[in-house]
Formats: sequence, structure tokens, C-alpha cells
Amino acid sequence: MPTSTSNSIIASWVQLIARAIDDYGYDSRDLFRQVGLDYGQLNEPGARCSYTAVCRLWDLAAATIKDACFGMQVASLWHPTTMHALGYSWMASYNLDEAYRRTVRYGRFLNSATYSALKIRESAESYGLVSDISLLNFVPPQVGQEAGIALFLNISRATYGPDFKPVGVSVRRKEPDCVDRFCQYFDTPVIFSETNNALWLNPEQVVKPLATANPELVRINDQVVVDYLANLDRNDVVSRVRSEIAEHLPSGRIDEAEISAAINLSQRSLQRRLSEQKMSFTRVLEDTRRDLSREYVRDPQRSINEIAYLLGFSEPGNFSRAFKRWYGKTPSEYRQRHLM
Repeated sequence: MPTSTSNSIIASWVQLIARAIDDYGYDSRDLFRQVGLDYGQLNEPGARCSYTAVCRLWDLAAATIKDACFGMQVASLWHPTTMHALGYSWMASYNLDEAYRRTVRYGRFLNSATYSALKIRESAESYGLVSDISLLNFVPPQVGQEAGIALFLNISRATYGPDFKPVGVSVRRKEPDCVDRFCQYFDTPVIFSETNNALWLNPEQVVKPLATANPELVRINDQVVVDYLANLDRNDVVSRVRSEIAEHLPSGRIDEAEISAAINLSQRSLQRRLSEQKMSFTRVLEDTRRDLSREYVRDPQRSINEIAYLLGFSEPGNFSRAFKRWYGKTPSEYRQRHLM
């Protein structure tokens, strides 16, 4: 179970740093000891490491190994479990755009210190997954930022297939002595000395349906992420309420007072806490139903009537009207389009 901290990173990502250090012939346990990290945490499912200590580890590893391409080597060791349940939701997403937006939405799950810097920048001509560090009050280790961009490249390739190719990569660092390795790794032009680190993609490519799409896996693993976040930070009342609502929806009884009691708050306190985050109980309920409805409708094994029940609607017609308001199509029309 995760422990609450405002600056932490999931240990499964840190495990890749340890493996890369060992691959270069150095003792990762020794480097962990020097920066004050508990090596034993790497084998604890869902464990988290101090982000400050991980920054020290990146700096120490880079200084010890002296390879400007170290970050890419770390990312090359990735596995879906590197991102815990989010990795499986990611690979089961309908398209890359949905996967990237899922990462932005749940970025705190991976790294609670830098998640707010991850943004999507899009236009008719370009689509970028950008790490905008101007939104932070500190500068993250560049080698860690590069490893993150390389990780998204790798998981995109694994999900999309061999035809995946970014149109460009932006890197904040000055041109290193391993430029050729950078370009070979990303298989696209790499521009150095940029303001932010970014992966640039073809807008048409990111909306193409993925062969690995699986709405049932998305729904299940997204719920794991939501529950994890609710336990990670007990002050994140939106995640806690969303988790409880998702559990209660099939009963058809979504009562604000009951949900408040389930998370040990009075109804008045819940309303105040949600208001502080510019949310309301009604909006959290609506958002939860909307997000779940899309994954349910994409699953051809579920009937529309069953989905209406699972989302707590008293009548299928009420669900159909709500779905059309959310997505501009009836559930049947949406399903037909996405199963073509």
C-alpha cells in the first residue's frame, strides 16, 4: 500500500535506474546507500521513493557512469509493470491520444513532484507530449526527463506497432557527444537546447485505433489507479469520492451522505473540501459515470441495458440521453463507430 507523501515517485520506475547502473558495471546498492534510498523498496509492489532522494540518485549515477545517453538506457529496460496498473490501462487504451491523456490525468500516480509539468500541446499540424518545467518551482534532473520521454516512446512503439515513428524530439540539454545515439534511438530528428523536453507526433497517428485496445482492462486498471491515489493522499478528496462512487454505482443508490460517511467526513465537510478543489459531488458523479460509460460501451460483450444498470441509471433511456450529451452520439451509435 502506498504511503502518503507530496514528493514521491513509484518504486517500479526507480528499479529501472538500479538495473541500468548494474548493467554499466557499477553497484547500484552502493549508490542507493549514498543518496539515502532504501534498496529493499524496489521489490515492494506499489511502494514509493522520496523524489528528492531519486533526484540525487540521477545526479550521482550520471556523474559516476559519464554517459550522456544514460537516460535512454534506463528507459530501454521498461516493462508495462514499470507504470504499475497505469501501464496496462495505457496499453489497452483506444488510441494513443487517449493513452497520453490518461498519463497526464494520472501523472501524480507515477511522480507526484513533476506531474503538473506534463502537458499535451496540439494543433492541426502537430501533437506534442511536452514536459513544461516552467510550471514547476524547481528544475528536475535532465537525465530523468530524457528517460521519461524515452519511456513514452518505447511504450508507444510497443502499443502502436512497428509503424510508430515520432516526427521529432525536443531536448533541453546542449548537444551531447552521443548525438548519433540519440537520433538512432528515437529514429527521428532530435533538436537540442530547447525550452522543454517533448515528443512530437503526427496528429493522424495518435487517433488511429490500437490493436491492443481493451475497454475491460482499461476500466479495471483505471480503478486500481484511482484507488491507489485515494490511499496515497488522503487529502485528495476527489479521488476518494470517485473511488467510492464507482463501487456504489451498480446499487443505484448514490447518496452524498452515505459517500461522506464512507470516507469519514461529514456531508458539510465533504461539500467544503470539494468546493476548495472547484468541484461538487454532482460533478464528480457525472465525471465518474461519463468516463466509465465510454469503456463499457466499447465492450461489445455488455448490453446497453446492462451498462445503464452498472452506472446506476434507473432506466436505459436516461443513460442513453446522458451518453449523447457527453459524447454527441447514442451508446449504440458510438459503439458501432468504434467497432468498425
